[in-house]
Amino acid sequence: MVGREPAEKQASTEYPAPEAVDPPAALLFGTVVLTNEPGWGLLMERGQETGGALILDVLPDSPAHKLGLKPGDVISWIDGEELKNHEQLLVAFRGSKSGEHTMRVKRVDGSTETIEAKLVPPASDFSLVSYLETRASTQPDPIVRFLLAEQLEDHDRAIELIRGLIGEHPQLAEGHALLARRLLTKLQAEAGEETILDPSSSDLEEVTRAIDTAVRLDPRAPSIYRARAQINLTMGQAEKAEEDARAALGMDDSSAETHYLLGTARLALGNAQDSLASLHSAVELDPYVVDYYASLALCYRQLGRDADATTTVEAAKAIVTDPEIRRRLDDLVSRPAA
Repeated sequence: MVGREPAEKQASTEYPAPEAVDPPAALLFGTVVLTNEPGWGLLMERGQETGGALILDVLPDSPAHKLGLKPGDVISWIDGEELKNHEQLLVAFRGSKSGEHTMRVKRVDGSTETIEAKLVPPASDFSLVSYLETRASTQPDPIVRFLLAEQLEDHDRAIELIRGLIGEHPQLAEGHALLARRLLTKLQAEAGEETILDPSSSDLEEVTRAIDTAVRLDPRAPSIYRARAQINLTMGQAEKAEEDARAALGMDDSSAETHYLLGTARLALGNAQDSLASLHSAVELDPYVVDYYASLALCYRQLGRDADATTTVEAAKAIVTDPEIRRRLDDLVSRPAA
């Protein structure tokens, strides 16, 4: 199943609480993918500029590798449905019962091929970070360094890596956006997760400069606007976050993350009814992200729909096993409504 397009909703629609889905399938295809944004053409050969999931790397000895997929290929269609972004591909994989998929791939050379893919259980000892570390130590591939900077838990090392990358490739918008996100994550960890960072702080000057540079370099990339929306939310600037999320939605209305960011911004602004529409769409489009359910439950609570909030939390618990996450979900419906 590819993420469903949200149905047209009238003002009187109830937006019922989501039904529980099966836990996501833990299967491996073997590609590292990103939305097919224009800016990545700086670092790789590109085929046709189309929507879909752009392959940045292919893991060795994986099904994707055995099918001959290469960095720069774009998966544009899966199981009869066109892909607009990488989120939809991941939803299809996570919702897989058999692990078998039919995909259409646009190759780097411009040709198109339909392939039959069979996902497999991942190796128990495989570590993406270790794989990327080995790759980065043996070849100065900028994409590998970018991917490693995304995955590292060490904020300082990740920031050092991405600064080096954009020093070599200053026009890479996604690099500036990643720098902003990693800098902000570090500041948030130092301040405490519940702390709203002061946007006027000198510590945030580089964050703001980096994300604004990313938007200037690639104003057509919805992923950049999503990144800035998340940054603005972290800094308590919900109005700016809503503006960025709306801009991203205008470029790709099938992104669950964009609907989630728009809904979260509206919830922070006290606009629970409009927030409900956006958050409901996020869960419909990607029913495997716990944060989407959590925000939707909070929205139901604000609207006085406690029964729907409880049902939403139960649906979220169906896709996770981590006891701490499940405890936090229960806390959403046990504490007094704000």
